[in-house]
Parts: sequence; C-alpha cells; structure tokens
Amino acid sequence: MMAMLGFVSGSRVLVTLTLLAVCLAGNGATCNGWYVPAPGTSFYWEISDANPDTSNKAKIFDVDGFSVSANTISRLKSMGKKVFCYFSFGTAEDYRSDYKDFPRSTLGGMVCMNEDCSEAWQGERWLDVKSSAVRQILEKRIQLAKRKGCDGIEPDNVDAYNGNIMVKPISQFTITAKDQFNFNSWIANTVHKYGMSVGLKNPGTLAPSYMANLFDWALVEECNQYTDWSGGEWYSGKYGCDYANEFIVRNKAVFVAEYAESWGTSAGVKNGIQFPQAMCADNNAHGFTTRLYNLDLGTGPTYSFANCLQHKPAGCNVWKECVKPGVYNQYKQQGMARWDAVGQCARARRAACRYT
Repeated sequence: MMAMLGFVSGSRVLVTLTLLAVCLAGNGATCNGWYVPAPGTSFYWEISDANPDTSNKAKIFDVDGFSVSANTISRLKSMGKKVFCYFSFGTAEDYRSDYKDFPRSTLGGMVCMNEDCSEAWQGERWLDVKSSAVRQILEKRIQLAKRKGCDGIEPDNVDAYNGNIMVKPISQFTITAKDQFNFNSWIANTVHKYGMSVGLKNPGTLAPSYMANLFDWALVEECNQYTDWSGGEWYSGKYGCDYANEFIVRNKAVFVAEYAESWGTSAGVKNGIQFPQAMCADNNAHGFTTRLYNLDLGTGPTYSFANCLQHKPAGCNVWKECVKPGVYNQYKQQGMARWDAVGQCARARRAACRYT
C-alpha cells in the first residue's frame, strides 16, 4: 500500500514522494494503525479448536478465523490479549464455507506430506494465487476477520514457489518466485488496508529484507528441526531459522513453532542436543519466542506447550545488544549480510543464555 504525496515548490517544480506504508521497527504497539509485536512477545497458537484455552497467559492468541466466534475474540481482547486469525491463503480446504466459490480452474494439486504424495492433507489443494477470482475470495476472508475483531491475520501456505515436497507437480498451473512475491505483497498490503497486522509464515529466500519491511511479524515452523546441530551451528539451509533474523533486526517478533511429534514427547535428544534447554538458549539469544506444540495445533497434553520464555534466565537479552550497529558492525565488515552479522554476534555472546 502506498501513499502518494505531491507538492509544488516556488519554482513550480512538482515533486512526488512515494511513502511505503510499512513499519520498519516494531514497538509492541501500533504502527500506521495496526499492531506490530516486538521480539520476545509471548504467543499462543491454537487453530484446531473453536474454543481455545483462554486461560493461557500469552499476550497474543492465534486462532482459526472461521471457527472461532466474534464473542470469543471479544472476550480475549477484554482480557488484554491481541488476537490473530488464521486462514490458508495459498490452499483451498474443502471443509471451509467458501470452498465452493473457488473456480475449478484455480484448484491445483494436493498438499502432500511426503515426496511421493502417498500421504497428503486430505481435501486440501493448492490455489492459483495469480487469479483475481482467488484474491477476491481471500479479501472476503480478510473482511470477515475485520468484522470479528481480529487484530491481525496469519496467512498460511504462502511458499508454494519454493518447490518443497508438499507441492505436488500435478497442477495445471505453476507458481514462480515472481508470482509468490507479487501475491505475498498483495496479502500484506490488503490486510494493512483494513488496519490489521499481518505475519509472514515460514520466511525464506524470497526477498527477505523486503518482506521483513512489509510484514509485521514472522511465524516459523520447525526451523530448529531442520537445523544441523551436530556441528554446533544454529543456522542451516532454506528451512533453517536464519532468514527470520530480518524481522529481529527491525524489532519485529519472530514466533517459532516446533512439533512434539518430531522431537519426542518429553524433552528428547536431537543430534546430541537436549531439547528444549539448548534450543531455547539459542532462540532466546536471538529474541525468538519459541513453543513446542502438537502437530494438530489443538490443546493437547501439557508437554506440547513448553515455552522457551518460561525457562529464560535473567539478563538474556543478547539480541538487543547485537542489533546495535556499533556492536554487529565488526561482523558486517567481514562482508556478511546484516541478519548473518547479528547471528554471528549473538552466537558469540549467547553464554549469558546458557543454563545452570
């Protein structure tokens, strides 16, 4: 979303300024009229239940935008919570009330869970996000969220371009990086048009700096699960946690979700590193908010909601020091990108986050 300002100087020279309607630094309050959470903000994600556990003490509740009622959202807000509403923007789910509105030509392949698609999310198909008809339906979802009183939106499945194993190539259309860039930009600008916050789900290599300027927070799934711990490195590959640092250096929250089914149900061991203590130390050092969930994102057993912030030792605000230009500049001078420089700085300083 852009605002165009024009003015005429004394010499009748017309100057036009283009102002990007984005927040370059979150402060845990409002920016341009919508909420931008700061790093470290507590976050609770429960999108499989129409009646979420309102006793949770998190500041932000992320709930299903279709099934959770306006009354429940209002009650949460009266308790001082911020409420984000989940919708899939990149796929169509056949149990949603508006599924029949999607033109057949815009429905692509199944959303697979493995490479040969022998396992798939039943009833869910990729959408042709280039379609204006698809975007009209999605804007109605945004309007629904606004009417219900949602403070923000979590748009899911916005990474079809990247060729991961969940995108089965049996569609009558393709999604390129350019298509995804345009679509994700449209999402952020449209949500902002309605005065709500919007998060980027699973940020990756697609214009990370631009997207971190445009979106207000990030939600990352299993980036620690896909990190190679064996070499002592916290970062690894396109599924690693590294790209989310673009949000941290802009003082915007990053919410990390790891799944109990992947780690074991009771603080198991992954590549010789105990979870959650060691992982929490690394994530906390970077300002991430991390929780362990059930894969179905319902209420589930207690172990599924181990929150790294509950274990955070005093004085563990390494990221606040590392985002200061004077501190990370020594790393940046080595030719590193800003987020990588901050990461190197945090790794060097994270001793303050180790556990006794």
